[in-house]
Amino acid sequence: MRGAFAIDHACDVPQWLPTLAAAQAAAFAPLIAGLDTNTALARLRTHQRHRALPTTLIAHHEALSWLGGVSLLDNSPEDTRPWAPWLASLVVRDEQRGQGIGSALIRRGVEEARALGVAHLYLYCAADLVGYYAARGWHTCGDYTRGAWRAVVMRMDTGAAEPRA
Repeated sequence: MRGAFAIDHACDVPQWLPTLAAAQAAAFAPLIAGLDTNTALARLRTHQRHRALPTTLIAHHEALSWLGGVSLLDNSPEDTRPWAPWLASLVVRDEQRGQGIGSALIRRGVEEARALGVAHLYLYCAADLVGYYAARGWHTCGDYTRGAWRAVVMRMDTGAAEPRA
């Protein structure tokens, strides 16, 4: 599968939003109060704009449907705002993992952020995923706790020019 897929904005492949929403709800509901498939789908439908935040990218292959997705978010809980905007909700179908889809979605997300003028992009992840993101150029910059869940905050400098004051 390596290299045999496309990555497009959600507005270009809306037929896969319900399935992506279900995958994101299954993966992240334990961390986000009130998240279910309908809530995730409603959020994804607001992310369909090109060249603006929030936005969602979907990796897909015609014969296999959607392969994975990732979002870029500027809206975040008050306690995470020092670290916005976010690369968030990265999911890859279980049977497609280990084929470079997640890495490609991360790279494309960083490219999109750079094109939007975002100089620093953040994510938070479980401690066991720090190595995965570090291998892709992310650097640890803090810790975050949501309920009983502890996360590591990581940052990527996108190469975009710093906004002028």
